[in-house]
Amino acid sequence: MKHASAFFLGFLCIALLAPASVSAFGISPPFVNASRLLKGSRYEATIFLVQGAPDVDLTMGAVFDVPEKIKDWVSIDKGNEFVIPKGTQQFPIKVIVDVPKDAELGVYNGYLRLNTVPVRAEGQQIAISVGGRIDLNLSVGEGVVQEFTVRKIKILDVREGDKPQIVVTIDNTGNVPVTIDRATFDLLDKYGQVRLGYGQIEGDFDEVEPFTISDILIEFPIDVKLAIGEYWGEARVFRGQNVVNELKTVFNVTERKVDYLLYGSILVGAIILGIGFSLVRKRSKRHA
Repeated sequence: MKHASAFFLGFLCIALLAPASVSAFGISPPFVNASRLLKGSRYEATIFLVQGAPDVDLTMGAVFDVPEKIKDWVSIDKGNEFVIPKGTQQFPIKVIVDVPKDAELGVYNGYLRLNTVPVRAEGQQIAISVGGRIDLNLSVGEGVVQEFTVRKIKILDVREGDKPQIVVTIDNTGNVPVTIDRATFDLLDKYGQVRLGYGQIEGDFDEVEPFTISDILIEFPIDVKLAIGEYWGEARVFRGQNVVNELKTVFNVTERKVDYLLYGSILVGAIILGIGFSLVRKRSKRHA
């Protein structure tokens, strides 16, 4: 029911936002869950691409956004570019997973992004493209346990001009490496009322080894130059579509001071090195 609701909402949003020249487009189901893959096995999942008004041939492009080690495992039976014929309201594709015999046991997550090749309606100046995403959740090996909790989030103080940063503490109680799927950050003014910026990172985090507790540092690419002062930050981390921990608190942006000791040491070292070279050259001239 949850996945059906998510699909309907996504379909409705696209239908409302896309111009009349591009029909509403949806994906059902928007996920591939394969939790008991074995080494050397092959898995196929049928996904339907749905159009609201299939008035024209629709050219689709497919891109797998997955960890490097499994890029050769996944494919689509129709290829990375294919055409949905005019008049086809539900178009099936097969997502294929070929697990190598020497595959490492573990849990692998990623995405398959499907987008129409941009079309230009008559009289329009902007090319329009619609599409969607399929979540890939693959587990290789019997007895794989992927369990972890996010113990805490800490929003760090930073120096002026730096990006907002958080530290996420993960307790991995499973037997394979794990990490979170997504993290978001809302930057608010010192009163916690006005939103100044928003950042999101997806699928690019350090993993935590089995049976360990470890911190991962996340920096958010918010296009706001932080001046000295006090701000509110609201951080959330996700596992799949679920928020597993969140924190709203004050953090400080401090002055970026020049490290005179460091630069002084470098200068003194350069002077000593220059004097040393000068003495060596003088000695060389004397011997010559």
